[in-house]
Amino acid sequence: MADVIGYEEKEPRVLKSFEAGYPRFFRNPLLAELAQRLAAEGCMGPEDPLLPTEAAALDLCSFLGLGMDCAAPVQDLWTIRLPDSAHVRQECRAFLQHTGCGLSSREAEDFMEIQFGRRPYSEERSPAGPRENAGRIRARLHDIYGTAAETDIRLFRSGMNAFYSGFRALQSIQLDNNRDLWIQLGWLYVDTTRILQRFALPEARPVEVFQVMNLTELRNVMAANKHRVAGIVTEVPTNPMVQTPDVEALRELADKYRAALILDPTLVSPHNVNVLQYADLHINSLTKYAAREADVMMGALALNARSPFYDDLLPVAAAFGTPPSSGDLARMAVQIEHYPETIHRINESTLKVAEFLESHSGVREVFWARSQPSGYNYNWLQHREAGPGGIISFTTRKPLADFYDPSRLVKSPSFGARFTMMCPFMYLAHFDLVRSPEGRQHLLKQGVDPDLIRLSIGLEPVEAIIAELDRTL
Repeated sequence: MADVIGYEEKEPRVLKSFEAGYPRFFRNPLLAELAQRLAAEGCMGPEDPLLPTEAAALDLCSFLGLGMDCAAPVQDLWTIRLPDSAHVRQECRAFLQHTGCGLSSREAEDFMEIQFGRRPYSEERSPAGPRENAGRIRARLHDIYGTAAETDIRLFRSGMNAFYSGFRALQSIQLDNNRDLWIQLGWLYVDTTRILQRFALPEARPVEVFQVMNLTELRNVMAANKHRVAGIVTEVPTNPMVQTPDVEALRELADKYRAALILDPTLVSPHNVNVLQYADLHINSLTKYAAREADVMMGALALNARSPFYDDLLPVAAAFGTPPSSGDLARMAVQIEHYPETIHRINESTLKVAEFLESHSGVREVFWARSQPSGYNYNWLQHREAGPGGIISFTTRKPLADFYDPSRLVKSPSFGARFTMMCPFMYLAHFDLVRSPEGRQHLLKQGVDPDLIRLSIGLEPVEAIIAELDRTL
């Protein structure tokens, strides 16, 4: 826990110890190596970003308030020549984190193999071309999502990039309808919230409604702003409280006020819950579960052919996003074949771990897909023979560090991998609230314990997972 806090407070001791990290938050070592090589050749500055497309580079220039001439090609890649400003560099990192549009490590590796003769790492990739691999992935997702056609699925280089592109597309459509206000329902993943905040119009700050199970506040907000409401954004279930809203009621509200509804079932996987029929946009991070080795980033956006926004979305849904690299498509095409068996095994283990935690004297509260009262909504949405997904959040009776520090489980802010991992979620996602008494009170008032642990169940023998939890509880 001291290291978690040190990371959030930017202690040099902690930051210098990192060799790599989650790609949207850290510059991958392969990207750092490529940037150094290109900087030595005078093609870019050592801290300038690397981007895969001109569109992404120009989007970043616009966000930073820089002239479009700051975007410069570097052979097949793009960079932004940043001014000597700590603030601009910080904002650049924020854009890459929130939007997930940055260069992939596999792109950097492929570039260095061609230009500098650097030997690539060995890994299993599909030998097919990018078009065939993308089609293979979409075909798998079409069977899971239930889209009217495979072409209603668009692939992006991260889950956040899928959300960013879908949100910006819907935002542009709704602005033409004089609707500018977006509503966030529940505690959502931090970068989803940041995109809503950073890309909303200055006079239309998004409204946060934290009560997922009681929609009275949501109804009141929509009634008070009925001609301005552009859409509702939520996760099914939400992250990290694993609460499933009444999506049928959300659909009715959206239709009543001509608002869009964006739903994201990533936390438990769309293998387990069927929400496309209620959504105008269906967002899914394939980084989780589909990429069970936790070594490839990708996201998908699915359109509902019955949505009133479908015809308007078709030509613009991917306009603001960045497609995956050929190397990432080749790696995902291999892993997605294991998707069904991965989910099945994780579902089975989660049932047993949740039962263990709910009966353990060292645990205060447990939140998972079948926790009541939201479990009713979840079970109603669940696919036949599906399960609860791999996420269980819980709080302990002992001090957090006394449980967390000695644990031998992988400590990581991600989820949906073949290995079990856990994190003190609120410290990583909302440290600004956790660090102050006022912030902690705010969290508690909204039903969120600042010391909440989020556990992601993997494919290890379930007895081993339970034994390790028992040892530190």
